Amino acid sequence: MALSGPEHLKVRLPVIDALKTLGWEDGQLQWRPEWRVPQSPNEAAKREGGRSFSHWPVDLVVFKDPEMPADWQNVVGLFEFKKPTLNEGVSQLEIYLAREPRARFGVWTNGTKSATVYKLPDGTFKTVKRNDLRLPTASDDFERATSKALTFADLSTPSERELKMSFQALLDAVVARDSIVTRSENQLDQLCNMLLLKLESDITASYVKTKPVMFQLGKTENETGTKIREEFDQMVNQREEVFREEQSPQLLLDDHTIKEIVFAWSGWNLVGVGAEAVSSAFQVFRRANLKAGEGQYFTPARVVEAAVRVMDIQPTDKIIDPACGTGGFLIEAFRDINERIGNEAAVTKWANRQVFGVDKDSINVKLARAMMLVLGDGSTHIHIGDSLREDRWSSDYPYLSPALRDGAFTVVLTNPPFGRRLRLSARECELNHYSISWAAGKEQRYVDLELGLVFLERSYRLLAPGGRVGIILPETYFFSPTYAWLHEWMQSRFIVRGLVNVPMEAFQGFCRAKTNLYIFEKKTTRRRA
Repeated sequence: MALSGPEHLKVRLPVIDALKTLGWEDGQLQWRPEWRVPQSPNEAAKREGGRSFSHWPVDLVVFKDPEMPADWQNVVGLFEFKKPTLNEGVSQLEIYLAREPRARFGVWTNGTKSATVYKLPDGTFKTVKRNDLRLPTASDDFERATSKALTFADLSTPSERELKMSFQALLDAVVARDSIVTRSENQLDQLCNMLLLKLESDITASYVKTKPVMFQLGKTENETGTKIREEFDQMVNQREEVFREEQSPQLLLDDHTIKEIVFAWSGWNLVGVGAEAVSSAFQVFRRANLKAGEGQYFTPARVVEAAVRVMDIQPTDKIIDPACGTGGFLIEAFRDINERIGNEAAVTKWANRQVFGVDKDSINVKLARAMMLVLGDGSTHIHIGDSLREDRWSSDYPYLSPALRDGAFTVVLTNPPFGRRLRLSARECELNHYSISWAAGKEQRYVDLELGLVFLERSYRLLAPGGRVGIILPETYFFSPTYAWLHEWMQSRFIVRGLVNVPMEAFQGFCRAKTNLYIFEKKTTRRRA
């Protein structure tokens, strides 16, 4: 629409004035320049990347937050004034709303008649047509439930990109607006709880695809919040293995936040998208919460897949990741075995008996257990704990002593935290008898040592003779003169079986160190004659 002419003067400007009287702020309204809606998902990806894209102009756009103008992630509504008929205007709005992932409604009017189009959780639309001009207030509820209850058959499978975009938007919403959960670690835990509930809903609904799913909007915000909290409490009782270390787990988010999350996810099938994609998308939450220097780096899917293939894990193997994070290596090992065997019952039995994981972060562990449940189980032996500080196991982590027995595993596959600042103290190394620290001290004293190297000795202890370890570590450990002592320590313990280059861009944004995947075999101890 031109910035002059009858439609601009008689429709757009009066509508803008009316919206301001209904509570919308100047910073929430944009009509000059006109907003541009991408013409396809591919063009939307270009917009997200800051590139030029093919678009349709929109007469007026409204933003949810006046502090975030001109941001596509803040778009809540679209207005069109120039189509000659109501039906044509509605059709145009439906096309535009489908291309704006954050938009919840659209309004068409010619100044006398009007129509409001609401985007529903399943991707369909609900249109309210009127013979007069009716405009939304800034306090209106734009998140409408579907006209009939959603069933599993109604759910669509999102792309990993859509999932990540949704997770980022919801993280922003929780951080900015939730009135109850304000600490970042608690926010992350609560988002994880909502994700677990959604996964549980999808798993249950997949058994009877025509039955209404549990995870969907109620008639009101309060009804939605109450229902979702009740369902969460029920899940906690049924999934004891996921929450076993938590004291009285609860869903603490306020009703408004719960409703926004349910609206965003209720139309999706998260089981169908796959455990690895959900886990990858969850890193949007995790990365926002990580503190600099913690050394936790999400292992990219292509690195995980390559590592599992190289390790050639067999159904007879007993596998552990002593720094498992959200379970990427364990999930991929499960998938790989399942593809090769094709016997779901046998793979589930293998996972329940032979797959182990440990991580210090309770949220990582919770999500890893959930992902294994999605795959068909294997969550039994995913533990919260510190793999390195064995002296604390009996007091702090009673599950670890029987789980992490020396010599009990045939495969260790891990990407441990590493970095010069991430060290186990000399005293802790001495308490736990880490010979690698003694070797670094030239066999005269124990010294502070990088965690990555201590994990190498932990892997050695966990392995049975002839077992193999795949471990991602900085290249400098094995090629710098500073670590010349490491070769002698390794020589009596491991046989080098392989080295896989990990491109530096794989961990771009997290870690600048050049890393490789090292494959070692534990030497068989020779018995004395």
